[in-house]
Amino acid sequence: MNKTDLKDLTYLEYPPLTDDLELAKSHLDDYGVAIIQDVLSSESVKEIKERLEEQFYGEEKYNVGSKSRGDEGFGQEVKEEEKVSRLVWNLINKGDCFLQFIDHPKILPLIQHAIGEKVILCSMGAHMNGSNNQRMPLHQDQWPLVPHPMDFNFMANSMVLISDNSPENGGTRLIPGSHKWPLIDYKSANSDEVQNNVQSITAPAGSAIIWSGRVWHGNGLNRSGEIRSNISTAYFQPWVRPQENHTYSVRKEVLEKLTDKQRHILGFSPFGTLGGHDGSSVSPAEFDRDRESIGVLKP
Repeated sequence: MNKTDLKDLTYLEYPPLTDDLELAKSHLDDYGVAIIQDVLSSESVKEIKERLEEQFYGEEKYNVGSKSRGDEGFGQEVKEEEKVSRLVWNLINKGDCFLQFIDHPKILPLIQHAIGEKVILCSMGAHMNGSNNQRMPLHQDQWPLVPHPMDFNFMANSMVLISDNSPENGGTRLIPGSHKWPLIDYKSANSDEVQNNVQSITAPAGSAIIWSGRVWHGNGLNRSGEIRSNISTAYFQPWVRPQENHTYSVRKEVLEKLTDKQRHILGFSPFGTLGGHDGSSVSPAEFDRDRESIGVLKP
């Protein structure tokens, strides 16, 4: 897309905060973004924040997990001491307080509105953005995870805010309406012309942002002196391979706590003829491959 085309792109304001799920569905249609209030109580926010901070420093101590400065996607060379943000992956294994986000009643209906009733969890992780980070490139999550641009939603995201979000602490920057843009390339999306039209979202802790996987977005610059934390859950239509292989990575003691509905969303149930075993459509949630998978047989 050339420079003249970029000038024709439409930028919308953020939709208002709401607790009306039907109104939020219309926001998803019109803006590609909805902001839901009171997804978590103040007590839940406090509990989750404490658990995330424990996990953050635990992963620091044992030198595990992922750290970043933010701008690695621009091809920048980053020194280890500059990596002020931590990505805490696979929260399903890292505290019972996170299991609610698999099928949260204020989030899942909006995800289903965006991509369809049957969904699979792509991944769940915490973005703990440290002060003095750098901006990540604006990007769409739906592409290039599936490297074929499609003009329909097969992915949607939820971000539950554990910290107040504001421009000062680098609140997530989204471009409402960009799910209706024509296809533009990564370089064009990160040009000054586009970047100058993108603002951090302002929303309170305990609320959640839901958006289409085609919405262009990225983090902001945190200069607050504190960590800004949120929990990101991404969902696919169930024919797409998820980022986190939950059937492989969910620990046994966690699996025993999950409801049948949660197991289904995590991919433990087949979708049509996909995801079964030996051609079977039986749920493999309790599958014992050594006992049940058919091996070499002789008469």
